[in-house]
Amino acid sequence: MQKTAHMTSNAKKQDGAAPGPAAAGGSLFDLRPHPRELGKSYISLACAPSMDEDLEHFTHQAQVEYENTYRMEPPKRFVAERVQPVIIQLLESHLANVTYDPLECGMLSKTIAQEMKVKVKEMEFDRFKFVCIVNIGEKQEQDVRVGSRCLWDSNRDSFASAFYENQYLFASATVYAIYFE
Repeated sequence: MQKTAHMTSNAKKQDGAAPGPAAAGGSLFDLRPHPRELGKSYISLACAPSMDEDLEHFTHQAQVEYENTYRMEPPKRFVAERVQPVIIQLLESHLANVTYDPLECGMLSKTIAQEMKVKVKEMEFDRFKFVCIVNIGEKQEQDVRVGSRCLWDSNRDSFASAFYENQYLFASATVYAIYFE
């Protein structure tokens, strides 16, 4: 049995194929890094922090602990009708004269989402957590459907969304307001 395995690995060497880990004295199950070329990815570039000042958001900050208040209802409800004009204004101001470029639009979607979160927090909806999502795509005579699903309390949680398009691109923006008990 051992002789056959040895002959097989020698036969592979003679064919010009590179010997495997078993031929080098290792196991087939050794975990060794495989060298591969790193490609360019628009997604990874869009998810990285866009500016140096964004890095301060990723640093460790002191954690503040609060006592439970046992409030089951928000003191002020999230009103989508008040938030929607803010979203529309941000989309129009950032995307008015923009042509579609994957790298630029990736950074723009992050910037718009961050500004949306700041503006909505300034509206003082206490005890809500906000999730802001911005999708930007190129217009090329195609249909696009953007959907989302989440588990929430329909009596307290809500959302506001808006849509924008120009000659070159389309954008949809959504702010989810989740009540934090």
